[in-house]
Amino acid sequence: MYALVIGGTGMLTDVSLWLVREGYHVSIVARNRERMERLIARAAHLEAITPLLVDYRDHDVLCSLIH
Repeated sequence: MYALVIGGTGMLTDVSLWLVREGYHVSIVARNRERMERLIARAAHLEAITPLLVDYRDHDVLCSLIH
């Protein structure tokens, strides 16, 4: 199972972590490196997270990362 969470280190942090606990591989798109590091530190399965640090408002850059 696979999930993509955009903005997954803000209000969706708990959703991102829940998905990992439920067995998903989660790609998390976020703009803030520190928040991403805090989320990863809380994750039970680091290998289940693909962090994508990018300003997701930049459509072209975002698309280049997820293709």
